[in-house]
Amino acid sequence: MTDRITPAMQEFWANDPAPIEMGVDLIEARDNRAELRLRLEARHMNGHGTAHGGVVHLLADCAAGFAANSTGKRAVTQTNTITFLSPGRAGETLIATGRFIARNGRSSLYDVEILAEDGRGVAVMRAQMRHVAAPG
Repeated sequence: MTDRITPAMQEFWANDPAPIEMGVDLIEARDNRAELRLRLEARHMNGHGTAHGGVVHLLADCAAGFAANSTGKRAVTQTNTITFLSPGRAGETLIATGRFIARNGRSSLYDVEILAEDGRGVAVMRAQMRHVAAPG
């Protein structure tokens, strides 16, 4: 982890097992922005031999979530829409970047772009995040 990831986001990452178990790497999480990467392996493929849509969606949702939580305000995904542009292939690395768009009250919007390492667009997502109170 580097200075591109706030201490709070380092702790958040350590307590988020799903992306870690899928092989996702957190590259940046600060100032309403996040970058995550995933090297596609056989376990990430679907029956067509391309990246499973659920895996790509997990990567995109994590990029939105880490960007939204990077300000220190707790947020969860309320809704999102993903559009798949081209298939991810085994052995390539996908790069997901989440960026803040707007906030109104307890809701905010984040856009996520997922690129293959060759610069090809794999998916885009718009996520509506809901800011929630801390538990307890």
